[in-house]
Amino acid sequence: MINRRLLLIPALMMMLTANAQERSSDPLGPITECIQRDGFRYQKKDRLPVAARFRSVNTSAGPVQVSTADGYRLMLYRKSSSPLVNLKLERSADGRFAADRAAITAQLTAMAAATKPPHQVRLETSALNGVEVLALNNPGIERAPGIISMYTLMDAASGTVATAYLLNQRPEIREYATDAEYAALRDRFIGLLGACMGTPNNG
Repeated sequence: MINRRLLLIPALMMMLTANAQERSSDPLGPITECIQRDGFRYQKKDRLPVAARFRSVNTSAGPVQVSTADGYRLMLYRKSSSPLVNLKLERSADGRFAADRAAITAQLTAMAAATKPPHQVRLETSALNGVEVLALNNPGIERAPGIISMYTLMDAASGTVATAYLLNQRPEIREYATDAEYAALRDRFIGLLGACMGTPNNG
């Protein structure tokens, strides 16, 4: 007969491993709650596994790693049952933000350069509440079957990077009927995200 104490060992090891992988803080948590305003909401949020320390981005010089010390993935809705934003929040590892920023900027620059007329996309740059904003916008909602816009917001003070993919909702339940209506809704969300990232409690 197998010793019952031996049966307990694998379960105990699993518990110890799980506890070792738990994070002691949640620096991105306040942002995930802050963006649930003005009608924007998420149904669930997925946190990056502790073991996911890097992700790869493509640049003109080849793949480059971006650090991910912590992160969340959220699908955001507003009035429609069709998702509006696929949002990724990440925290750079200590001492890595400058390199991560350079890699992400190179990635977006390469993506813009790969587009061709008449639907060429340029890399747009701006700032919100001290947060750097890089954006790629497709010419219009009818020429973007999946992702209309990609916005990356980077806050050097906290080492936070947010990547928002603004989605083209299903036509029959879209919250916007024109390019202008889409742009207004897009700017509303990006303004909210920038405000949440720029608040003192995000670090």
